[in-house]
Amino acid sequence: MKHLKIAAVLAIALLAAAPAVAETLTEQGVTREQMVKIMTAHSLPARIDKDSSGNVIVKSRIAEVNFDIYFFNCTDGSCREIQFAAGWTNNTASPDRINEWNTTKRYIRAYSKPGKIIWAEQDVIVGRTTTENIDEYLTTWATVIAIFKTFMDL
Repeated sequence: MKHLKIAAVLAIALLAAAPAVAETLTEQGVTREQMVKIMTAHSLPARIDKDSSGNVIVKSRIAEVNFDIYFFNCTDGSCREIQFAAGWTNNTASPDRINEWNTTKRYIRAYSKPGKIIWAEQDVIVGRTTTENIDEYLTTWATVIAIFKTFMDL
């Protein structure tokens, strides 16, 4: 648990140290390329890739967690909505524990899938905003995903 707290503190410090220059996003939102740029400005690894279903996503890692960013409501490559998502296999969390998370915690929702898989997701609306909004969501994701890992004993 001590290592988890250290990882969360380091992730938050890393994000806080990012450049403070916010760029305005169009009404259409953010492109995958802009997302990679935002994340690398925070010294996070980021690359455009495809998931197992062929969706074009951005892959990254924070607080010792690999995660993907999915893009929704897109027009000409710019997307108004994104979703941070992380999954774990061989999960031992009970449905009651997952429900406890969803009813007592905020910002990340959790669910399980067959095969002992657990998912954590955070939705973000990014149309008509600035990159600073995404910076704030990255900080929230880093903080809460570390708490989630401890809560679910992952």
